[in-house]
Amino acid sequence: MTLPYLTDDCIYYILQHLQDDRLTLFKCLLVNRFWCKSTIPLLYANPFANITEKNYSITLTLILCFNKAEILQLKNQLGSNQINNINFDKEHKPLFEYPKYLENYNNNTISSVIYKWFVKYVSDLSIFKKLYYEIIPIFLQSILRQSRNIKQLDISINLFYKESFKNFNFQNFTSNLTKLNLLSLNFQNFQPSGTDHSTVNEEIEQEFLRNITNICTNASKLLIKLARPYQHDTSNDLIITTTTLEKLCTIIQVQNKLKMFKIWDCHSLLNDILLSLEFQKHSLVYVEFTACDFSNVSLKRFNYLYNLEYLKFEYCKGILLNQCESLNFSSFKLKELSFKLNYWNVDVTSLMIKYLGASLQRLLVETPTKSLIENISMYCPNLIFLKIRICLRVDLSVIQLFKNLRTRILSITTLYDTDKFFINLANNISINIGKIFLFSYSRNSSKFLKFKEFLENCHNRFEMISLNYIIELEFLKIVLNYIERSNNSLKVLGMMKLGKELNDEELKLLNLIKAKGVEIVHYNTIYHDLCKFAF
Repeated sequence: MTLPYLTDDCIYYILQHLQDDRLTLFKCLLVNRFWCKSTIPLLYANPFANITEKNYSITLTLILCFNKAEILQLKNQLGSNQINNINFDKEHKPLFEYPKYLENYNNNTISSVIYKWFVKYVSDLSIFKKLYYEIIPIFLQSILRQSRNIKQLDISINLFYKESFKNFNFQNFTSNLTKLNLLSLNFQNFQPSGTDHSTVNEEIEQEFLRNITNICTNASKLLIKLARPYQHDTSNDLIITTTTLEKLCTIIQVQNKLKMFKIWDCHSLLNDILLSLEFQKHSLVYVEFTACDFSNVSLKRFNYLYNLEYLKFEYCKGILLNQCESLNFSSFKLKELSFKLNYWNVDVTSLMIKYLGASLQRLLVETPTKSLIENISMYCPNLIFLKIRICLRVDLSVIQLFKNLRTRILSITTLYDTDKFFINLANNISINIGKIFLFSYSRNSSKFLKFKEFLENCHNRFEMISLNYIIELEFLKIVLNYIERSNNSLKVLGMMKLGKELNDEELKLLNLIKAKGVEIVHYNTIYHDLCKFAF
């Protein structure tokens, strides 16, 4: 009998589906030579992600891939210190050029792994003083030299990393970035202990940004993080110079087809950033601002981004009502709009929804007011998904306006809630809503009573109900009663801790619910799929 035969293409396709299952991929290495050759690129595409202590030995693999010059540099830095299992005087030739398969280059992550490996295998404390400025840069530059498949380049531009690129010629790896999809520039106020601010070389930063401008022109996603890890330490405030911000604007402008742009902690020249985004008006569809100050910023610039579909504001401030008026003339048709913990009047959010709501399919807001809910009901006729975060106590009269919502899916997360809130919610849910998510931060005993009040007072025939509550006997009785009252309309029930051991009565009720055609799924699974931005 002839055994079934899989073509090489089929095997490779199967291996690709296993690329997130590293344990299985390591087993696939041992099947035969073809499987090994096909598996290595998948294993080393992002080898530093979710790495554990037992995998720190990848540092040794990187050393074995050093050229002679890099070996000599490392030997000089280590001096008389030896590393177990490495004989620098003996030539080592690895089976594969492992770094060339790297697709995700994140110098923070890579450096952390290398540092932890040295801590484990090198006992001389004097070496640790050299690690950040002298030793780790050898690894970073070696990886960049050898990589040919980089798709994500995440560079942290802080005191240590500026020095790491001091003598590195970026022009040497121009061809390495032809497949670049995501460019992330992270400005941090990171300073290894024992260093001095005088070591900062501003020219290194500017040279680095000039090279990035010339080389990285094909990114479809650009992330700029002007972050301060030590936000409460005023003595360590990070100062981003005007020259640096101008270079960042140029980087935005030179991208060929930028689709996604995210920026963190921008407090000056935001007008210039928005002006630069106009260069990407033909391709840009997603823009996200986090902790940005819009004081005296003209929102009119948004109107030129006629392909914009996704817009997100988190922890931002500075937008006034009069600034929103220009959005009334916007040319783009948003699909998704998100607001989270912004420091401006809630009427600003309400007015933006009025001007941008006509095309919205997904909307994320918080702390509902009468004007906010009225504008959502009136100006968002195509809304499919609405998420409301309630961080403060809400006037129950606002909940009564929920009956006018035209969305099909409603997600409510509450920090402050009462039994009356859930009773009012149950009595005022719009008949248009077929799927509902409820997340309460209350303790389980209190949560039970609130969800009980909701289900017992609700007259909607939901297709899906998802609650952040565990499976237990009394609650299953309430769910079963709701299913029978709603004429078996429920098809999906989301709950927490589905793996918990059930007693006989609980198991019996759960099977009765399933027998009525209800699929039991984990709350987090469906919540994550529906609540995340679609881009």
